[in-house]
Amino acid sequence: MRNRKKNLQNYLKIIGSVLFLFVIFSYQALFAQNEEEDLSPLSNSNIESINTISLFLGGLPVEKKESELLFDYEKTQSWQLYAQSLEKLWQKRDLWSWKPIREFSKAKLSRLTDLSLPVFYPFSGPDLMFPLSLFPEATTYVLASREFSGRCPTTESVKTFERTFPLILTSLHSYFKAGYFVTKELRQDLSMLGGNVPLFLIMIVRSGGKIIECKTTVSNATIRFYINGELKTLYYFQSDLSNGGFEGSLKHFLSSLGPFNTVIKSASYLLHGGSFSSLRGFLLSRSQAIVQDDSGIPYRYLFEEGRKVALFGVYTPPLNIFKEFYQKDLEEAFSKQDQSPLPFGFGYKWNPKEAGLIVSVKVEN
Repeated sequence: MRNRKKNLQNYLKIIGSVLFLFVIFSYQALFAQNEEEDLSPLSNSNIESINTISLFLGGLPVEKKESELLFDYEKTQSWQLYAQSLEKLWQKRDLWSWKPIREFSKAKLSRLTDLSLPVFYPFSGPDLMFPLSLFPEATTYVLASREFSGRCPTTESVKTFERTFPLILTSLHSYFKAGYFVTKELRQDLSMLGGNVPLFLIMIVRSGGKIIECKTTVSNATIRFYINGELKTLYYFQSDLSNGGFEGSLKHFLSSLGPFNTVIKSASYLLHGGSFSSLRGFLLSRSQAIVQDDSGIPYRYLFEEGRKVALFGVYTPPLNIFKEFYQKDLEEAFSKQDQSPLPFGFGYKWNPKEAGLIVSVKVEN
């Protein structure tokens, strides 16, 4: 009797274990299915909708046949005031920065590197416009920073547009004013706005692009779009770029691209220290051209690596909060160059008369 009771208990334990495993595997399958659905591209029926939503968020007109809902929203005073504000700010920044950068790229950068190579921009935040302006011929842009990617907006999510528009303008305020995002302010704004993706979409459509696909995961985003009939892809990685953190998927992805150009600006001089030596070494060995301000890789490393360096503009010592990163050797190198001012501000130096651009190119042995 005692043995029979013991056997029954063992049997029940086995049944319980089987049921537990069944439940676990069922949940895993369910989550995997949901993740797979989340990663899947938008269906053909929604391809126009992501572009239409982006036009709406970008303060640009939407055709009634594309979305009667958004077409009607654009008649509201809230949207029209937002569109006017964004247009005014955008045109000003385009005149001051992006147009002269495109002209500079065509006249100067094209002589130093292949402008069609993939572009990597570490510490980017949601700033797509500078790499897009510096390398308009590229078809692949890889951006990486600590800010979260967010999700692709839907028609449902933009129904709260009266709350969304002030957040967009607030997020873009310092960017339009100085040419870079203030990290502390940005993280607070993005938490309410829903990540980097909405700002990416706005920049693309306002640059004349047409978005055909938007995909996001927990930490990454992929956006495919056409500009001037050419298909381009933006990859965004929410990533820790310090030593150890850089050794993951982002590094493997960059390694698969072959030669690429790099943009570094307003990087808080992080690449000057030992905590980012892994990224610094990778960029020096893999980048065909590195276009940066003085907050990027220190001049001495460019020189030691044997890279060909071209300097444009002037050297102005760092802001007081970064004064410890003053580079005497870089200042001396600039003093020996033609010190004609840049036609645009760059990095922490929004005034063209104070801005300097450092372009280093890999020399093939």
